[in-house]
Amino acid sequence: MLLEFIKSDSKLIPANDETFERVKKMAVGESIFMEWKPRRNYQFHKKFFSLLNFVFENQSYYKTIDNLLEVYKFKAGYFETIVTHKGHKHYKAKSISFHAMDNDEFEKFYSAAIDTSLELIPMNKAELEDTVLRYL
Repeated sequence: MLLEFIKSDSKLIPANDETFERVKKMAVGESIFMEWKPRRNYQFHKKFFSLLNFVFENQSYYKTIDNLLEVYKFKAGYFETIVTHKGHKHYKAKSISFHAMDNDEFEKFYSAAIDTSLELIPMNKAELEDTVLRYL
């Protein structure tokens, strides 16, 4: 279960109705274990998808945007290797969803995506990043 809180002074306040209801059901003195994870920056997420769309529309090799996204994941090393009982290796791209990556992981992934993009379209890094910001 994913619970979201907002910090107010030295207190954590439920950020939505689902979290509020769950906390309300807790017994006084009940203890829980939480994994601390800052919320990922939605604007940065949008910036990545602007990059993806811009590059897809300005290249001719990849026929679907999903294929380009998979290439970004593999070139960034964002995949897992699955070895069958017969020793055959298969590769599966990992999810880049909000709950799968934190901001630091996503920044590394984005940086690798920029490098991959520069292999596909004739621009330098500064031009590409300026264009992506205008593409939002």
